[in-house]
Amino acid sequence: MAVLHAAVVAVVIAALLYWRFDSGMVMPEPAPRLTSMPLLGLALIFGLGAWAASRSGSPKRAPWFAGLSVGVGTYALFRLLAF
Repeated sequence: MAVLHAAVVAVVIAALLYWRFDSGMVMPEPAPRLTSMPLLGLALIFGLGAWAASRSGSPKRAPWFAGLSVGVGTYALFRLLAF
């Protein structure tokens, strides 16, 4: 169940980031490619948050942080390498 929860969060976050940065609905042109670098740092922070939540007394938060980390990191890598 936790894996499904993390996967849903990752897909929603990646879709929201695409909508905001690259879809053309919010801004007329895509954001610069270097926008992906801070997103990778944010993915690392969320990944560390997932690890810390799984080790501490609140393991229910770990799937949220894992999903955020995977969603932001996957989007940032895709954006950095594909465009």
